[in-house]
Amino acid sequence: MTTESRDSRTSLFRGLALSLLLHLAFTALTQVDSLPSFHRGPPEQAMEVEVVREAPPPPPVMEPPAPPPPRPEPTQLASPKPVAPPQLVRAPPAEKSAAPKQAPLESGISFSNKAKPAPPPGDLSQSAQDLILAQVLRMWHFDNTAFKGGNDTITMIININRDGTLAETMHKNSPWNPNTVIRGYDQMPDGPVRRALESILLALRTAQPLQLPPDDGKGWPRRMVIRFRPGDL
Repeated sequence: MTTESRDSRTSLFRGLALSLLLHLAFTALTQVDSLPSFHRGPPEQAMEVEVVREAPPPPPVMEPPAPPPPRPEPTQLASPKPVAPPQLVRAPPAEKSAAPKQAPLESGISFSNKAKPAPPPGDLSQSAQDLILAQVLRMWHFDNTAFKGGNDTITMIININRDGTLAETMHKNSPWNPNTVIRGYDQMPDGPVRRALESILLALRTAQPLQLPPDDGKGWPRRMVIRFRPGDL
């Protein structure tokens, strides 16, 4: 193939290519108007929506109560006559009782060599007191020869608890102090009377707890009065 024929072919291809490009460009220009137009506007802005609750209905208006009817004017009454205050009359003084009240007996041990009326009974029956006295005398170790044939009397006023122990300073665990139990102990000379009272106090402490009769439901402690003559034992 010669050089001339080669150049002519190349020129032919270039012309065909240029013609094709121009045809495509013309076709594109003619089709632009037929394409749908898309208009893009500015983006829509988001809107904030606030939910507001509906206000409650107003309360019903209460009508004020009707005013009370006017009171009738009081009729004028005649002023009452002044009343004189009552006269206080002093009553005659009451007559004093012939029998004075008896003071309560205090617990303790006493000795007497004179005939005296028996003290009032205690809160226990006589049989119960005899039962308790027998238990105390079993613990009383004393030579009563000096009191034989006499009227010497020992009186014991004691308070007994439900468990058979004695109350206050006569309790078996109380400190030994005859001066607080025996009346007139600090003025007694040393002799049979003083030793008898000391020994009976020791017997009272040693016999505890005492054996008591069946409970009668009257409450405790109970007061008991024991009165005996040592010369009779």
